[in-house]
Amino acid sequence: MAPTALGIAEIVAEARSFEIPHVVHRDDAISDLPEPKPFNLVHIITGIRRCGKTFYAFQWIRRLIDRGVDAERIFYFNFADDRLRPAPDTLMSDILEEYWRQVPSARTKGCYLFLDEVQETDGWQGVCQRLAEHESVTLVITGSSSKLSADEIATQFRGRSQEHAMHPLSFREYCAFHHIETPDMSTSAGAPAVSPQRRTDLESAYDRYLIEGGFPGVQELDAGSRIQMLQAYLRDVVARDILERSGRTDIALANQVGLFCLRNTGCDLSVNSLLEALKSVGYRASWEKINELVRLFQQAHLIGLLPEYSTSLAPKTTTTDKVYAVDQGMAYATSRANQQDIGKRLETAIYAELMRRTANGRLETVTSFTAPTQARWRRPLVGKSPYRWVPMCRETSLPICRVWNEVPIGLWARGIPFPVWDPHLTDAISPMCLHRVHTLFRRSIIMRHLIM
Repeated sequence: MAPTALGIAEIVAEARSFEIPHVVHRDDAISDLPEPKPFNLVHIITGIRRCGKTFYAFQWIRRLIDRGVDAERIFYFNFADDRLRPAPDTLMSDILEEYWRQVPSARTKGCYLFLDEVQETDGWQGVCQRLAEHESVTLVITGSSSKLSADEIATQFRGRSQEHAMHPLSFREYCAFHHIETPDMSTSAGAPAVSPQRRTDLESAYDRYLIEGGFPGVQELDAGSRIQMLQAYLRDVVARDILERSGRTDIALANQVGLFCLRNTGCDLSVNSLLEALKSVGYRASWEKINELVRLFQQAHLIGLLPEYSTSLAPKTTTTDKVYAVDQGMAYATSRANQQDIGKRLETAIYAELMRRTANGRLETVTSFTAPTQARWRRPLVGKSPYRWVPMCRETSLPICRVWNEVPIGLWARGIPFPVWDPHLTDAISPMCLHRVHTLFRRSIIMRHLIM
């Protein structure tokens, strides 16, 4: 039985009286929200489950109230409420009509609508498009399903929406969550001078950041609970995002593909090699099925794929994309106990930082390039136009690479140089110097990660 009119009225009244919690400030994915009016763009906040999309909406609600917007003209509603089940096809329209019935001025003067987990309702795309075109609203919607992927958004809204990608915590945000003071990078051209005690605190925090990761919901958990929760996040993505799109896919197969991608973060991803490995342990699958699962995991924001740089329209058949986990903490939590891979987790953290900084850039702002040399360098190309080519990592038997396991040695983002390590100098490094080199490099990475 669908919710009655009285039931909807009570739920809407409860939503209006909901007290917006205080939040730890996150970097803005949305630069600004316009005044309510017809034909505003629909703002869509996307990202992996549990990365903080709902609380970022709360951050904007508090900001609007601080600007003097009447709280009655701001309406937040979560469509994942179990009391709405089974939901009629007109649920979203019914909820909003009831809100306007209770607050008539919100319709006449315009209102800000924050609609959470919209994919839980049928026909939400048409309703949102109608609202944006015919009502005086500023509409912000969030959701975790792959139904809110870039492809789906482009199909449904046809240029009338703007996607804003949310990520797990950056290192600066991680420090804010843990009440660690960070230096002000806006007044310094490079890494600012800090006291030895403060530097030690930052280095220790960055070591923890590479293990704990940036999912907000696990920051106050102990190590065992955090690992269990991050593993549960993966299972949730498989059950709620992958299986609902892939139909009859074996859940064990989907789990194995997801685990493989997370455990091999920072490595080349070959669908053929993955398929052979799965077949060798008894899984029945085809190349098309494995390739589809990888694509769905990318749409669910669990992984990112870094393509090989090319100016040709035809993709190179001999190249493979590099795969990166959405979060280095999730990669750690889902890896085997004998895996350390600090270099891969460091590279993953830097890749995630690049994706945050270039979120509104042109296509393939971040890519990779394999230099045609005997050493087979795999380097990122990051920047505007032209690309800045800076070493990232090298797979060699040099001492420093053996210790760091493909350690990142430099990158470039929006004209901000990260530390560059000359690979030829590694020949002269003795094992006694490795700890000192790692400390200096890590310190420079930490400071550059704090540049806004």
